[in-house]
Amino acid sequence: MNVTDVGQHGFYILHRLGLLVLSLALVISVLELVRRGHLKERYALLWLAVSGFGLLVGCFPSIIVRLSVILGFQYLTVVSFFAFLFLMLLVLVFTVVISRLSERSRRLAQEIALINERLERLEKPHE
Repeated sequence: MNVTDVGQHGFYILHRLGLLVLSLALVISVLELVRRGHLKERYALLWLAVSGFGLLVGCFPSIIVRLSVILGFQYLTVVSFFAFLFLMLLVLVFTVVISRLSERSRRLAQEIALINERLERLEKPHE
């Protein structure tokens, strides 16, 4: 049996194995990044969900087949749709985070300016 033989529901076995390996590598990488403190848990959940979906599709490719039948699309279109959906979700999450950090930085800068102004008034000799 050749590794490029068509497996379950028209998916190449090599593609399924590749998806499984990439998904497992992503799970291990995300868990290691969280363990080392380089990635916060709330963001790790998004990546773990994606890798979990990859593992699920790698083990049960009929999910993509059923979705393609339900949506009336080809396999590649369904995969592209979910990749696009993931990227849009990722951009949305990071836009929210950046917006919060921007507002927090603005408030902190204003507070520092007020504290500096009070400090200068206190240090100024009384006339």
